[in-house]
Amino acid sequence: MSLVHPSPPGLSGYVGSAPLGRFTEADDTPWGYRDNARRSARGPLILLPGALGNGDTAWQVAQAFDAERRVVSVTYPGGRSPAQLAEGLAALLRHLGTGPVALWGSSYGAWWAQHFAARFAQQVSALWLGNTFVDGSDVKASPLFDAAWLDTATDGEVIARWHAALAARPDDLLRNVQLHMLHHGLPAGAFRQRLRQVAHAQAPAAVPAIAGTVVCDCADDPTITPAVRARVRALYPGARHLGLAAGGHYPHIVAPAPLIAAMRDWLA
Repeated sequence: MSLVHPSPPGLSGYVGSAPLGRFTEADDTPWGYRDNARRSARGPLILLPGALGNGDTAWQVAQAFDAERRVVSVTYPGGRSPAQLAEGLAALLRHLGTGPVALWGSSYGAWWAQHFAARFAQQVSALWLGNTFVDGSDVKASPLFDAAWLDTATDGEVIARWHAALAARPDDLLRNVQLHMLHHGLPAGAFRQRLRQVAHAQAPAAVPAIAGTVVCDCADDPTITPAVRARVRALYPGARHLGLAAGGHYPHIVAPAPLIAAMRDWLA
């Protein structure tokens, strides 16, 4: 099938090499995942990218660790509370028989990963919180995350506003991935519901004290401002605080090499 916004070759190669698995919760909520199912003495690496698109946006990370350990990239549902997402991920990990995992999250994925870690600490051997936020107030200045608008806009209106913003970007890998994911990564309704969860996000009620926690941010992130980075770091005074010079809001797409090097150190 011809796509209006095709995926870049590297992303297409990953999708073609790793079959999409599907898991359904007891209440019929669907999840998707790609699992290399590689046996390894080291714990699995679980990837939770942000709100835009599906688990495939972390393809470069998945490929980097493919030969070393089991890697599962997760496409989680929209419109679920963090408690529901935590319960759903726990059910998925039981289904996959992973045991304790190294949990990598980016942006919204990292935000609700904190809720999972607080609720299922025994399931998390290491926690990576990348380019994330504390609550909805951290992103309210962006018209793309306007809570009142997201509550009343149609799915089509949300896609149209995001398309206009992304199409105005320079024509590069990030723009191509974003437009592909916007139009083909998720159902429009699921995407809008994810955005509503971001806009209305509340700070984690209990901050998990997990050994091997890394809080990572990028100096050139236009979404997570210096003030927000400081807020997130303050939640984890005992964690390793890692600042990357470049990578924007999507280092796993635009600057994967330094990110992967830092992750390799984290996992070691």
